[in-house]
This record gives sequence, structure tokens and C-alpha cells, in this order.
Amino acid sequence: MVLISALSYFNSRYWKLSPTIAMLLSGLVIAGAVALADSLGWPPAGRVRDLVQGIPFGTLVFDWLLSFLLFSSAMQIDVKLLFRKRLAVIAMTLLTTLITMLLLGGGFYGLLNWAGLPITWPLALLFGAIIAPTDPVAVLPMLQAARVPKTVETLIAGESLFNDGVGVVAFTVLVAATLPAAGEAAQTVTVLSTALLFLREMLGGLLVGALLGLAAILLIRQVPREENTRLTISLAMVVGGNALAQWLGVSGPVTVAASGLTLSALLQIWRRRAKQSGWLGSLSGDERRQLEDTRTRLFGFWQFIDYLLNAALFTVMAFEVLSLKVNTLLLLLAPAVIGLNLVARAIGVWLPVTLLKNRETFAPYTKRVMIWSGLRGGVTLALAFNLPDNPLRGTFLVLSYAVVVFSMLVQGLTLPTLAKKLKKTAQEDAAEGEPVT
Repeated sequence: MVLISALSYFNSRYWKLSPTIAMLLSGLVIAGAVALADSLGWPPAGRVRDLVQGIPFGTLVFDWLLSFLLFSSAMQIDVKLLFRKRLAVIAMTLLTTLITMLLLGGGFYGLLNWAGLPITWPLALLFGAIIAPTDPVAVLPMLQAARVPKTVETLIAGESLFNDGVGVVAFTVLVAATLPAAGEAAQTVTVLSTALLFLREMLGGLLVGALLGLAAILLIRQVPREENTRLTISLAMVVGGNALAQWLGVSGPVTVAASGLTLSALLQIWRRRAKQSGWLGSLSGDERRQLEDTRTRLFGFWQFIDYLLNAALFTVMAFEVLSLKVNTLLLLLAPAVIGLNLVARAIGVWLPVTLLKNRETFAPYTKRVMIWSGLRGGVTLALAFNLPDNPLRGTFLVLSYAVVVFSMLVQGLTLPTLAKKLKKTAQEDAAEGEPVT
């Protein structure tokens, strides 16, 4: 924590990087320093390594940390703009995620078999499900710095949040079918059973989450001057909602994301309207100020939670990868997988945007910004962490980490410059009467 704080200070004071990118670099620095000290024979470094590697991070990350990350993402979305772009968001959530997952899975299947690492099609598709989810928290500060239109920003954030949910459910279904827990038999995979499991996890999670968000806003309304109680209610939504989802047999991450989105939507509705009627009641000026304070504190609190959890996740993942044996073959496969991911993302974005261009109004250069803003981050690492033991687990971890590092450092650092350049070009073309895309 001391090292994370120190690196965070240097980033705020000197580096000026996106917080998520700074945390990725911090994780690499911390894990690398411990690994170097351990190789030099410093006993405390070895104890730190053993302590970190002895914690069951797979279960902790997937069952709990992932829910916190998705709730934080949901709380930061402008629901009003998201609703306006609902058709595009739904299309991109389903089509982009599915296309990306299938293309990544197919390419990964051919790549590994060509490299002499036999892999089945379901396992290759599982890798596609790990890589497909994007990270809205990482990309939003960069888009805001580049001053892209708010509609583009909301479209990217909404698509990222919902494709995270779809990716998590797809991962859960594929793991149950291909990599069962010890002592359990793999489930028989049929189109019907897969569809039913997917619908139960996804739709059940959405329904339970919406009800939780509604219950939370009613509770928050009853404690107008207790800010700490309101923050505690939001924490209880994540912890209790995740536990309830597991008990009901639906997706915990989807449940928590839906509850966060519902809570955010109701808070934003109250903020925008001076007076409400019906079941929402009416708000006095004092109540509106208190609600605005609650919204500000909730958003700030969950941004901080997201910051800390990403720092922990990136650090632990760096330890995990550094503990693996990375051979020459994996180093050669990493650039190929990174390129495959970029191609899959480009096709996955191009198709739905092209199909919807006559029904939706997209800002200029939307496709190009969306393709390059498909950063991979905490969700991808969380899914990779939760892989059960199997001969290819190390390969999946290393290649997933390579994709995350490339997307954060290369795409993330160049995205603001690219967005500003595309924005300027679009403005010049519009002034000259030329079409922009």
C-alpha cells in the first residue's frame, strides 16, 4: 500500500497518466522489484512472493472483486445519454462481444494448433470470452481529456459495461462446460443447454439487480442526512447482491452491475428534475441539495474503490505472470494474439455501426475511436485469474496479460492524441463540406 501510494503520488505530480495505466505500471514495478530482490537472495522478498501466491485470488477476484469493479463502472455512466443510444449500445453489446469472442476463439484455435499446442474449440472460445470484455473505467478519462462528444463517450462506456456482463456470463458457461471443478464432471454442451444457462445467468442477474437498485434508492431516501449510511448501503448492494445472486444461481457480476446502473439512473433522474410526482414523491430544495451531495460522494467513493482494486489486481497479476515460465514460444505468440485482438475488435465495431448508420446518428470518427478505445483491463485479468487448473492455464494468463499491457500502454497512451487528431480532421472536413466517418 505504501508503494502504491508513492507511485500514485509520482503519477499525479509528474507522470500525469491515466490512473488505470499508472496502476498497471505500478503493479509491474512492484512485482518486478520483489522478483529482482528475491533473485538476489533477500529473504523478505521471498516471503512476500509466497504470501501473495498463497492467497486464493482466483475465487476472490471472480466472486467478489469483479463485482466491485462492475458496480463502479455502472455508477459512472450518464444513464440519460445511454438511454438515447440504447439501440446502438444493445447492438454493440451483443454483436461486438459475440463477433470479437468468435474471431478471437477461431484465430486462437488455429494459432495454438499451428504452434504445436493442441487446443479444443471450446477452450479457444473460452480464451475469446476472457479477452472480449473492455474496460470503461480505463478509457473514459482519456476520452474526456480529448474532449470527444459526450455521446461517443457514453456509447463506449455503455458498450464496455454491458459487454463485460455478456463476457462474464459467456466465461461462466464455457468454464462449466469445459473446465469443471475438481471432482465434478463436465456438463454436456448443447445449443439449448448453453442458451438456457446464458439466459438464466444474464436475465436473472438483470432482474435481481434492478430490484436491488430500486430497494437501495428507497432506503437512501429514508436517511437524508446520513451520508455514511448511504455509502454503507451501496457497499451492501455489492456484497449482499453478489451473495444473493450466487444463492439464486444467477450471475453475481451482472446482478451487481444492474443494481449500480439502476441506482445511478434513479439518482440522475432525481437530480435533473426539480419536482417529481407519483411514487418518487416531490423533493424540496434542501432534499435536492442533499441528494446532489449523496450522488457526488457516491461517485467519488466508488472511483476510489475502483482505483484501489485495480491497483491490487494489476499488482497481483504481475506477481502471477512473473512466477510463470515464459518461454520463447509464448513471447512469439503474444504479438500474434495482440494483432488478432485488434482485428477482431475492428470487425466487431465496424459491423454493428455500419448496420445502424441509417437508424442511428453517430458522431464523426466514431468507428475509429471505438476500435482503438477497446482497452482490456481489470475484467480480463479477473476472468483469467479464475481459470481452473489445466495444462493451458499458464498460456492463457501470459497471453491475457500481454493483451492488457499492450492495450493499456500503447492504445491507452496514444488514444488522446488520436482522438484529438480525428476530431480536428472531422471539423476541417465538415467546414469543407466533405463527409466524415
